[in-house]
Amino acid sequence: MKQKHQSSRLAQILKELLVVSLLFNFQFSIFNSAWAQMKGGVPVKVSNKTQMVNGKRYYVHVVDQGQTVYAISRAYGLKEVEAITKKDIHFLQIGDTVWLPCKGQRLPDGTVAPPATGSAEPATDAGMRNGQATSQQHTAVNTDVRQQQAERREPAQPETPLGPTAEIRQRVNPQSVVVSLMMPFNLSQMDKISTSKFDVEQRGKTVYKSLEFIQFYEGLLLGLEQLEKMGYNMVLNVVDVEENTNEAVDRAFYSHKVAESDLLIALLTRQPFERVSELAREARLFVVNPVSDRQEIVRGNPYVFKCLPSVEARAREIVGSIRSTLPGSEVFILHSGAKGEKNAIQALTSAMEAEGNMHYTLVDWAKAQRLTTMLKEHGRAAVVSVYDQDKAKNRIYVSQLLNKLSSIKKDTPYLYTFDDWTTQYADVDFGQLQNLNYHTFYADWLLTDERQRAFVDRFREEYKTEPTNAYAGMANDIIIYFVCGLQQRGTAFFESPAIPQPAGVMYPIRFSRARQDWGFENGEALLHRMSDYQFIVVK
Repeated sequence: MKQKHQSSRLAQILKELLVVSLLFNFQFSIFNSAWAQMKGGVPVKVSNKTQMVNGKRYYVHVVDQGQTVYAISRAYGLKEVEAITKKDIHFLQIGDTVWLPCKGQRLPDGTVAPPATGSAEPATDAGMRNGQATSQQHTAVNTDVRQQQAERREPAQPETPLGPTAEIRQRVNPQSVVVSLMMPFNLSQMDKISTSKFDVEQRGKTVYKSLEFIQFYEGLLLGLEQLEKMGYNMVLNVVDVEENTNEAVDRAFYSHKVAESDLLIALLTRQPFERVSELAREARLFVVNPVSDRQEIVRGNPYVFKCLPSVEARAREIVGSIRSTLPGSEVFILHSGAKGEKNAIQALTSAMEAEGNMHYTLVDWAKAQRLTTMLKEHGRAAVVSVYDQDKAKNRIYVSQLLNKLSSIKKDTPYLYTFDDWTTQYADVDFGQLQNLNYHTFYADWLLTDERQRAFVDRFREEYKTEPTNAYAGMANDIIIYFVCGLQQRGTAFFESPAIPQPAGVMYPIRFSRARQDWGFENGEALLHRMSDYQFIVVK
């Protein structure tokens, strides 16, 4: 297995990164973490006390019983990596202090701070905007609802002409697969990282952002080990993208000859990925996006692979579960009218209309004062949430909704969500979710799965820390799947990227494209159901 790195210092630097990732690892063991979450966690009351350190303002939070850095940082609208402690964060005690950088809202002294979103009290119906769904709406049969939906939709746009399709070029080297990995390692800043102390001055540096992505590289290395055991050869070209600018992306792309690859994996944020996908199209190079859920990245660029399951795939799984579990029941789709919800609503309604015998009602959350009454009148029903505003509004909405649904003691509705609330919201009530037969696309490790458990064990042994599913697991599956596809089928793989699931791949992958001038989306989604405070895959 040959690996080509962009500098002789990369291996040494990555070791330093691993040391730092150990110091800043805010997870307990997987088992302990899962158990603490299942108990629902301890509410965090946001502090208004602030402190200036080196010209920057921080919230000062005093730890209460049962609180973790993860829960505290989420309450302040931050990532746990942004929280600062003066001691080992795994052993916080009552009275310890955590500093959290202020962002967002303006403080009395003119500085800017984040909105304090923690410990929000559930709002009542009286606190919601006026308006309610009529009985005619919530009892409408399928044909009536179709008319309502048609009235809400924007006028149909004419079909856009077919754009350029992908021109597949020959492999760089038939004997091995050449893969470039572009991600923000920030290698030139590594010497500035402190591996011996936690302090405010160090944690604010941009270089620490690379720690969020380092597990992707580690998971990819484990995938390379699996490929080596399978007898496959490949060359890995690791490329550091230090800034989120077009100039930095161009410099990294051309100086490291990324175009001379068979495949590009780009773990980049929105703007740099848009730029690198343009460069890849010009070079006729297929590019993989591991973690974006935006469908726009495949539109108009036939060289893009989007690895997260499509909205349509998730909608089909939800509708299929409702059809088999709650046949003949009414489906209530809760939304806010936000533009970003349209794709999910359209995917759900299209899937249900394709079934021909499913009744559904669109419910604007701002006009949902009678939601509990409507649900009680229908008997057991399914509630599908696509509501998506900003972080603070989402958290309040989740609390309100769970309280409303949990108040229904007879024929308790089933709750479905596109995103996993158990990993999004540290203070979500697991007891309420359990009672609501919660269904979602679980985003954490499912340790009852032998493949996932084996990967977690290998990762722990190799790196002495806990892997994240979103980065480490995704990287492992991507490198194995694409290298196996190219070695088995050559460039024909890019015309129809379907192969039997290779050994070592943990999640199902099935790529398809809506149009020949668009990129590929993964059409496989695994719906999970909460059972006995654990998640199981819905068959």
